[in-house]
Amino acid sequence: MSDFKLNDYKKYFQVSRYSKILFAFLAFVFLTCSCKKFSELNTDPNNITYADASPDYLMANVLTQTAMDYGNLGSGNSSGAMQQTYQDAFGETYSAYYWGQVDWSVNYGILRDNKLMLDKAKSFGWRFHQGVGLIMRAFNFGMIADFWGDAPDSMALQGDLEGAAYQLPAFDKQETIYDRVIADLKQAIPLLAGTQAEHNEITGVTASSDPFYGGDLSKWIKFAYSLQLRYYMRLSSKRNVQTDVESIAQKVFESNDDDCTMMFPGTDASTSYQKASAFQGPSNFNRNKMCATLVKKLDALKDPRLVIMAEPIVTPSVLDGSKFNPGDTTLTVLINGIRYINPVEATKRKLKEFDINTYAIDRPFGAPVANIWSFFDTSPKYVGIPISYSNADFGYNINGSGTQSNSNNDYVSYMRRDIYDNPNGDLLRQRLASYNEICFDLAEAALKGWNVGGSADQWYQKGINSSFDLWEVSNYQSDINNYGGCVKDVNTYMAQPLVAFDGSLQRIIEQKWIASWQASNESFMDWRRTGYPSIQVGWGSLRAAIPIRFAYANSELSNNMANADSAIKNLEPSAYNGPDGNNSSWSKSWLLQGTGKPW
Repeated sequence: MSDFKLNDYKKYFQVSRYSKILFAFLAFVFLTCSCKKFSELNTDPNNITYADASPDYLMANVLTQTAMDYGNLGSGNSSGAMQQTYQDAFGETYSAYYWGQVDWSVNYGILRDNKLMLDKAKSFGWRFHQGVGLIMRAFNFGMIADFWGDAPDSMALQGDLEGAAYQLPAFDKQETIYDRVIADLKQAIPLLAGTQAEHNEITGVTASSDPFYGGDLSKWIKFAYSLQLRYYMRLSSKRNVQTDVESIAQKVFESNDDDCTMMFPGTDASTSYQKASAFQGPSNFNRNKMCATLVKKLDALKDPRLVIMAEPIVTPSVLDGSKFNPGDTTLTVLINGIRYINPVEATKRKLKEFDINTYAIDRPFGAPVANIWSFFDTSPKYVGIPISYSNADFGYNINGSGTQSNSNNDYVSYMRRDIYDNPNGDLLRQRLASYNEICFDLAEAALKGWNVGGSADQWYQKGINSSFDLWEVSNYQSDINNYGGCVKDVNTYMAQPLVAFDGSLQRIIEQKWIASWQASNESFMDWRRTGYPSIQVGWGSLRAAIPIRFAYANSELSNNMANADSAIKNLEPSAYNGPDGNNSSWSKSWLLQGTGKPW
């Protein structure tokens, strides 16, 4: 449930499922702090009492847990939902939209820790920790409202008080939660004001306990303003937020250096990039392929970022009947490292070249097997799997060697191995907010005619430049030069007719989607409210539309039934609910009701 007993904290401080990454991160703190501060931080993090818990330790716990939870979703299921990556072999939730009920106990666990930090910081008079605590309260409640809708907020986290109202908290409306999110962010900013010297609560231990900004006040303030912008734009389809956006447009992130990120220690599976094979075996990485939706878009735009995202296929394919004798029923033949496909036999077997523009026609959702086409892809270097292809997607592109257990496929692009099959690395970060997101938000605001310090075109170009810099495109120039399917620099890229700003919201959101690589949560939120990028389900999808929320979990439905039922009644059912009832991943929360989006 979303509740907790404070007495439980007085017995033992909760050690979360992310405790290993916290301990790895704090190892540096223990080695570098003074004896006095070491005692404040506690020597046994597995057995911390309520009375002894230090705001520094609690802050590190909250920040690392939040980064891992939000970051893993952004490079995981949200990346699948937004059709950037694809998981074959047991990847139904990821790529076929088999979304069921989702438990929020991790989210409320983080908020419990955060409440404890805030309470302790207030008792010590530590303004920095209070400011950070308010920002993280806003961030985590915002995430709950984003993905679930109505949820316990004002009455949550008070289970130590007597009475059913605290033990079984009412659900606040989604709109009300967003109001408090913005209020918390505003309240945090004056607590973080002043110079570093004026905040004597920020010690070396404090800085070391902050994996985002190392105790830098100015960056935390920019983060608070940037989150305000995020939520104002989220609400822009429901409210007039022009004045709000204009008032903060000059106070948000100013460069990639302001991004809110966390590096991976990479010491074991729980402290590493989630898709790496190092601690979980080869199949943990191998099942992560590129999705055809993103690959085809990047191909069309001649986008050099594809080289940084994707691994080239091992074996290219060519459709060539001259390699086969008349009447030959052989489907493929390998000659000098190239696989040739027999066009006559392919047609007999209902195999054709994949075309994303006719995907929904060639392989429509829910059609009988006898009526659908299967595909091969003769793209010379990068091949993605079409979304929701089938439950045998490990065999895509006429792959006879792959199995559900090993996910081997020489004819499909994995994510680029030398970058993503690693426990950590400079490009592998948990990313909570980025400058390129801000640029595209301001481009959208400028497109509405709002005064945000630049034109839509200017902010749009800044967003693309930021993304190219973020993914260190220039450091991979040799690989880019060797790939004939892309342009070689950002200026040439932005000058292309399909990339140059055309005055449309679609172009802004599509570039924002590309820039959200490995951090796709905001892309999912943008798609819900705008319908961009234009994406569709595939034949193997659970329903005929992409889901738009997390359904409440049985634990909440059974333990807090009356309040959960009230929240479910506030949802708007859709034609895609199926047997779910109103508590469906296809029901619309307040934010989408009346907007006609995304479908």
